[in-house]
Amino acid sequence: MSILSIRILLFILVFIGIFIVFKAIKLFSNAFNGIILLTLPYNDNAGSFTVSKSGIYAIWHKGPLFKKTPLTQFRPHILNTATDKEIKLNRSILSPRSSNFDTGRMELFTFKAEAGHYELKLVPGSSTSRFQAMIGGAIPLADIDLSQYSIEIQKSQSQIFTILAIPLLLLGIVGIVGGFIIGLLAEKNLYINSNHSQKFIFL
Repeated sequence: MSILSIRILLFILVFIGIFIVFKAIKLFSNAFNGIILLTLPYNDNAGSFTVSKSGIYAIWHKGPLFKKTPLTQFRPHILNTATDKEIKLNRSILSPRSSNFDTGRMELFTFKAEAGHYELKLVPGSSTSRFQAMIGGAIPLADIDLSQYSIEIQKSQSQIFTILAIPLLLLGIVGIVGGFIIGLLAEKNLYINSNHSQKFIFL
């Protein structure tokens, strides 16, 4: 195989790797940067929002870092106001998180909703597992100030896509790095073979 053919194949491999990484990052971005339909402070207990397009949506918790949260005291309850039907909430598998220097966000639940009007209520209960509640209760942090915490309803995607983004990202990185490494090794082997051929001809 000629040097030009090898370089073309390696360029294609690297390009495919970059494309896969781009798609994986976009999938991650969709999980974090969806349109926020409602921000409900814990003090308000109830709020309404409108879904204009059927799809997957997520419930996020937002509050200060390194402080106790009200997650073990309240749980979200969503009702379709037109049908009075309760919306089934699915606990987030990966629980994506984002934060800046003093405020953090964590995905709690996802749910599927048709276009329509909905009401979100914070009712007594827990939004965490028993294990998380036990760990949180054992950590000596400052008392809870509900005015600093809120719940957000955000456009999201199926959790399957978010999970799929992880192996896709790894696969893309392997393609990019592998393309460069194989390219360097191929160039080195061609250089060595070329030197051997020249020595043989000289002899």
